[in-house]
Amino acid sequence: MTATRRRLVPALLTLLLAGSSGLLAAPDAAAERRPPALSRISSSSSPSSLIQHVTVSWDPSTRRKVQVRNAVVPGIGELALVCKGNATMIRLHTEDRGLETQMWLQKYEVKGEHNVVAVKTPRIYRWAHALDDGTGGTGYYAAEGLNQRTPIENYSSGTINGIISQRPGRQQPSTAFSPKPVTSFELSWFWNGFRHPTAYRSCSIDAVLTTSFETRAGITWRGSAEALGHDRETTRIPGFGDLTLECRDEVDPTGAAQTLSFTPDAPDADLYVERVTGEGWVQDHVDRRTYGYGETVPATLGPVPLPRNGTLRMRVRVGDTERWVLVSSYYVVNNPDPRLNLCEVAAAHYAR
Repeated sequence: MTATRRRLVPALLTLLLAGSSGLLAAPDAAAERRPPALSRISSSSSPSSLIQHVTVSWDPSTRRKVQVRNAVVPGIGELALVCKGNATMIRLHTEDRGLETQMWLQKYEVKGEHNVVAVKTPRIYRWAHALDDGTGGTGYYAAEGLNQRTPIENYSSGTINGIISQRPGRQQPSTAFSPKPVTSFELSWFWNGFRHPTAYRSCSIDAVLTTSFETRAGITWRGSAEALGHDRETTRIPGFGDLTLECRDEVDPTGAAQTLSFTPDAPDADLYVERVTGEGWVQDHVDRRTYGYGETVPATLGPVPLPRNGTLRMRVRVGDTERWVLVSSYYVVNNPDPRLNLCEVAAAHYAR
C-alpha cells in the first residue's frame, strides 16, 4: 500500500461511519470526553461492615475484556455491573422472590441537553399487596438499564445513588421476618464509541457498596392493625448520634406523621438533605435544605418529612466529622381498605 493510500484509509473510514445523516460521527477525542475519576475508597471487611469497590473498565488496550463484575449484597443476593456493546445495566439477583426486595435509585444523567434525575425502584417480589394471590410478581432478577436508546447510544455518562433492602412479602406481617442488612452504594458510568468498531470502544463502571451489620435502620408494617408499635425506630449511628424514623398510620398534610430526625452527640451539628422524587429536570425534582441544631425541636436536627414515594440523600455533620446517609421510603396511609395500608422505610450510610 502506498503512503498516500495509507493516509486515505482512516479518513474514508470516518466518512463511512459518519454516513450522510451524521449519526455515527467519529468518537470524541479523549481530551474532550473523559471518564470520571475512580473512587478512592478501598474494599475492606470487618465484623461491623463490608465495603466493596467494584469496577468494570476496558478499552482497546485491554488484553482480556471483562464486561461484567459482581458484588455481594450480604443476606440478599448479588449486584451485577454490566457494560457490553449491546447491554448496559445494573442487575440485582436474589434467591427468594417470595420476599419483598427493593433497589431504590437516584439516577442522574443528561437527556435532551438537560441534567435530569429519576427515582427508580427495581423490585423482586411475588405478592404485590396484602390481598394478592401470589400468582404474579417478578422473576429472581431486577435491573435498571443505563442506556437510553436501542441500539445503545455512542456515548453516555451518569451517576447513581442506591440503597438495597429486603423485608417480608406484602402478604405477611412484618414481625415474621428478621431484618437483613441494608446495602447502599454510589456508582458512576462512562462509555464511548459504542456505534463504532471495537478499536474505538471503551467503558467504565465504578461502584462502592457499603453494608453495615451493626446498624439496620428501617420501618416495615403491613396493614393499619400492625402499624401501632411498629411505626417508630431509633438507631444508634456510632460517633454521631441517634437516627429516629417515624411512619405513623395517619394522613397529615404537613408531613408530621412520617418523618426522620437526628439527635447528634454534640450541638455543633447540622443536617443537609436532598429530597429526590419523581423524574425530570434536576431543578424540578431535587429539593435541598439544611437543618440546624435545635432549629425546630430542641437538641434535634429535623424533623425531615419522609417522601411518600421517593428518597433522601443526607449529610450529617457533627463537629469536624460527617457521614452520608441514603433513605428510601414508600407508604400508603389512605387506602379505603386498611389492610392495604403499609410503610416501608430503609436507611443506610455509605462510604465515600
